Amino acid sequence: MPTNPRYYWDTSCFISYLSSNQEWNRHGICLDVMKHAKEGTIDIYTSCWTLVETIRPRDKYIPEALPEWSKALGQTDEDGKPIYPDAKGQLEQIWAYYKRNTMPSRLLSTEQAEKIKLMFQWAWIRKIQVVPTIAAHAAEIARQYNMKPADSLHVASALARGCESLYRWDRDYEKINHLIQSKEPVRISPPDLLSELPPPSN
Repeated sequence: MPTNPRYYWDTSCFISYLSSNQEWNRHGICLDVMKHAKEGTIDIYTSCWTLVETIRPRDKYIPEALPEWSKALGQTDEDGKPIYPDAKGQLEQIWAYYKRNTMPSRLLSTEQAEKIKLMFQWAWIRKIQVVPTIAAHAAEIARQYNMKPADSLHVASALARGCESLYRWDRDYEKINHLIQSKEPVRISPPDLLSELPPPSN
């Protein structure tokens, strides 16, 4: 008996689905995939933990230019060779880490949070419970591949339900591509050129 394709969505997919004003192209793709799940032609799986991450997401990280004083690191000696050849690269890593980890969380209103909770009750979004076996597998994945706990939980959940792909935006699952293919969502319906246009700006 044939079964539907099984796709796992991590939190970034649901955020893009909900963020029509900020990420129009991503929203359109996720909207199309969700439509097919509702129609019963595909199955979307996700962990119950995804609800927690979706209700209190962080703002999207956008790299910022190094501060003005960093230009001092470009000094050269009398022969024109950099005095601190590795300093800029090291500073860029530290700067990006600092900016990424000090971004304020975007707190949703009570009404918005309740609507998102209702969305996760849709029958065509198949929820995966965080049972002990999945938690133990996630812990092993996190340890073996040096992954963040939440990311490893998404991987373990997708594997537990035999999903063929783990869909995500921006997040890095490259370390586990030999376990399950991770990639950006793709549109299923044939393209409608008029619907591809973003909404008019105010």
